[in-house]
Amino acid sequence: MLIIFIFFIILYYLFYLKIEKLAENKLITIQNQLQKNNIIFSWKNFEKSGFPYRVVNRLDSVKIKTNNMDIFLKNLDIVYQPWNLKHILIKTTEKIDILYLNNNIIIFPDILGSIVIREDKEKRVSINFEKIHIIIDEYIHEISKPEVYIREKNNNNLEYSIKIKELFFLPVFSEKNSIRNLLVNGELINYREFNFNNFYNWFANQGGVDVTFFNLNINQILVKGNAFLGIDENLDIQSSISIESDELDDLIIILKNENFLTKRLFETLSIVIKAIEISSNNIPKFSINIQNGYLSFMGIKIVNIPNFKVLNSN
Repeated sequence: MLIIFIFFIILYYLFYLKIEKLAENKLITIQNQLQKNNIIFSWKNFEKSGFPYRVVNRLDSVKIKTNNMDIFLKNLDIVYQPWNLKHILIKTTEKIDILYLNNNIIIFPDILGSIVIREDKEKRVSINFEKIHIIIDEYIHEISKPEVYIREKNNNNLEYSIKIKELFFLPVFSEKNSIRNLLVNGELINYREFNFNNFYNWFANQGGVDVTFFNLNINQILVKGNAFLGIDENLDIQSSISIESDELDDLIIILKNENFLTKRLFETLSIVIKAIEISSNNIPKFSINIQNGYLSFMGIKIVNIPNFKVLNSN
């Protein structure tokens, strides 16, 4: 009996070594695939651990570099279950520093990602964050407890769902007027052709972001709707947004109090909103469009929107 027990231990150990080597090879394959797309994925130290229950590849001093973005992680754990290499966990307890077009983004721990590859090679990804700080100019914007869920589809689109507990996007959406319980569902169109280093070219020629549904509240003001985001050949943002809310007049009061709207524009929007509310039998519906460099509400120009050429040069 003892001999049989020892035999199975040795057999499992040999099996574990094989899985450990496969996991290491997968990591190198991913690194090479990213390099072919001009994305550099590198690390200083590599450690193996987790025997006998897990295969853990720990990467220290991780750097991910694209044309416009640099990502730095102190450590990153890639975890496999020996009996199921198609379920991968990605973990880090250290903050992630991102430099994108001279803007600083800091993602705080704990971060847990899960990748599941099904028998039909369909991939499902889920990522949970504690919070994200984005530093733009003098403002520190905060995203609290974001969750991202992604599912690969056979029609060349990528389904996504984003949940955010609370969002402070200063100066308008601060602690006083934060965006709460944000939910966004949609698809990334033609994602297989997406080029991370030249995503605006993908946007202009073959891609786009479809928001099939979004829902949020600001100080108990409920807003829901759908949208589509794309750009044209001149890299001008082209977007259409449809929203539903019977409290939109309260929202523009917040925007006016935060000096986002002038008194004259506030009065104009108030008249338009009241007219739509009176003529609606159910929850009023409103349209927002971004076209020719302007964001417009029901045809009324509100604010200038820079194109991707300007955004990319900042």
